[in-house]
Amino acid sequence: MVISKENVPAVVQLRRRADKQQRTTAMEKGFSRTGDEISRLLHELQVHQLELEMQNSELRQARDEVEQVLENYTDLYDFAPVGYVTLSQSGEIRAANLTAAGLLGMERSRLAGRDFGLFVASEAHPVFTTFLGKVFVRPGKESCEVPLTTAGRSRLYVQIEAVVSASGQECRAVLIDISGRRQMEEKLVILNTDLDTRAAELAAANLELEAFNYTVSHDLRRPLTVISGYCQVLRDLCRNQLEAESLRYIDEMYEGSLQMNRLIDTFLNFSCMTRVAMKYEKVNLSQIAEEIAKGLKAAEPERRATFQIATGIVASGDAGLLSALLDNLIGNAWKFCGIQKGAVIEFGVAEQEGKPVYFVRDNGPGFEMALADKLFIPFQRLPGTDIEGHGIGLATVERIVKRHGGRVWAESKQDQGATFFFTLE
Repeated sequence: MVISKENVPAVVQLRRRADKQQRTTAMEKGFSRTGDEISRLLHELQVHQLELEMQNSELRQARDEVEQVLENYTDLYDFAPVGYVTLSQSGEIRAANLTAAGLLGMERSRLAGRDFGLFVASEAHPVFTTFLGKVFVRPGKESCEVPLTTAGRSRLYVQIEAVVSASGQECRAVLIDISGRRQMEEKLVILNTDLDTRAAELAAANLELEAFNYTVSHDLRRPLTVISGYCQVLRDLCRNQLEAESLRYIDEMYEGSLQMNRLIDTFLNFSCMTRVAMKYEKVNLSQIAEEIAKGLKAAEPERRATFQIATGIVASGDAGLLSALLDNLIGNAWKFCGIQKGAVIEFGVAEQEGKPVYFVRDNGPGFEMALADKLFIPFQRLPGTDIEGHGIGLATVERIVKRHGGRVWAESKQDQGATFFFTLE
């Protein structure tokens, strides 16, 4: 082993001490020291010295690692996104990180020894006092929400979560800034209040509209009844005294009054569509479609349209509303197919994204997709169509579908038929 110059004095001292101890031991035991023994003792001392140096190096490395960990912990503690404070049973602040100091609006060096309650808004003192008492009585985590004193700043709300330490003399608490959440909650309360007000206003407006509808229908029906009645009297009593053209005018007046009555019924049914109480049950849509098809064929037996209705289609919904839905869609296809030869009307179901999509398809004249956004608007009719109707049927379909939580849409190409799709729920 090589001994450096720096180690020579220490080695010499150790050797002298060893020599002295060896002489003493030899005198006590009555024997003299030999050269081999001195060499062995010197070697052992050198080994011990190196061991001490290695231990010192390991201690210095351990100290550096501890200091690095402490520095990392201090950074995490001070710059955490939440505030950390240590409180005594009386609420005295014993330690705080920089984030807590920022929330409390005071330098950290001035926080130690202050009562945390001084930073709580006066109206929240009872809440905080009760919370602190629970922390030191119960072993689990306790939490509360309190506003802090503003001191010229915008109002801050914090959520405090704390647990008592093992000694039971202090607690560790976390301060979470929930000001943004509280502001959103306050805005939500205002919006809900406004929504309730608007809903009440809408309900009142609907009642007024309903009353208006019935009033208008009653007031309209009375003169229409008078007109249609006099038309019938004139036609029956004066038929032989009037010219053919005059009789035609009377017939048109009579048919017009009947058409007006039907239009009034259509308006009333449409306005009531969103107020009908719904009763959910299993509805056999295939059976309803079959009945509608039979009714259409019976009404116009000269028509040679073919119905292709898939069997076993069942859905959950209101039977009356779903019957009106299919009646409008199938009836709409029946009207637009006209008296064309080879007319085919199909009712079926497909699957889209794991959910059933129902459809009514025809091979009629179709429509331009650029006009599709007008289909479901009340009283809107596609340009160029001379089919009898009031423009209410598809608007009624949309209302029924929406009441069932679904959606309705159409696809078509000019002269290539049209398909109306709808979902439920």
